[in-house]
Amino acid sequence: MNQTPGAVDWLAQFTQSLTDLTTQNGGALSNFGMLLLTFIATMILIGIAVRMSSWSVHFGGHRSVSLDELRTFLFRLLFCCVIEHYWVTNLPGASFGFNRMFSYIAAAISQILDQSQLNQLTGLLANAGHNTPMPTVFAPMETICYYYVEGLLGLASGIIFLINCSSFIFYAVAALFGPLMIPLYMTETFRGKFLHFVEVLISLAMIRAVAAAFIYVWSQFLMGFMTQTFQGDYSIAMWLANLIPFTTIYIAFILNMFLIPSVTQMIFGGGAGIAGKIGETVEKLGALVAAAG
Repeated sequence: MNQTPGAVDWLAQFTQSLTDLTTQNGGALSNFGMLLLTFIATMILIGIAVRMSSWSVHFGGHRSVSLDELRTFLFRLLFCCVIEHYWVTNLPGASFGFNRMFSYIAAAISQILDQSQLNQLTGLLANAGHNTPMPTVFAPMETICYYYVEGLLGLASGIIFLINCSSFIFYAVAALFGPLMIPLYMTETFRGKFLHFVEVLISLAMIRAVAAAFIYVWSQFLMGFMTQTFQGDYSIAMWLANLIPFTTIYIAFILNMFLIPSVTQMIFGGGAGIAGKIGETVEKLGALVAAAG
């Protein structure tokens, strides 16, 4: 019987690396974002001054500037300054800045949905794979069954890791460019770009929460199925006896995992669907490999 090797929490490693990416490099982009904000605010003030001066006759006529317009300008400038300053810097009384706020909310939702189910499910898949004995070369049907089961278990574990890891990567990369998008809120033309950027951040962060919801539902069923069906006996004979129900259930589970980015985009909008493109690519590659084999 195979021994379970020491496990490495690669998801935690990715999380720490991406956190370092946003915190260590966010400062440089924040400085550039403040320069961009200063430039945009200066151009807006110049435009206001030109409209109030006698030169405005050459640009469509003299027009006074209302107090509401100045108040709106100052509010937007203050809003952008606060967001820029606290984009990487931790908020007062919090352990995160605006760049990690949505990710923090998604992590809290995942904990509410019992994120430990993810560890239990991946541990179950790993245990089943490691405790399945390798058949002899003189039993070709058992050998085919062994590699088929190992491949399906590995694919299920890989999809879980891929979806969670993709959400972290896309969110961290998107948040890195936040300081460059914040000044766009000052402009009438590009304000929608900033609001769309916020929607994308929410959508990418919530992939993790939606994945936790899917896993919460599926983990109870899969763990119950594996425990009651195999009862710790992962011999080739047991796999052959339960190959059809095992295949049906795990294919349904894998297909549901592929739908997580699409469901997230359907609920929250934004660009979460891009994470599903990776899953579709992996699915196509798997089909090509299976066809070639």
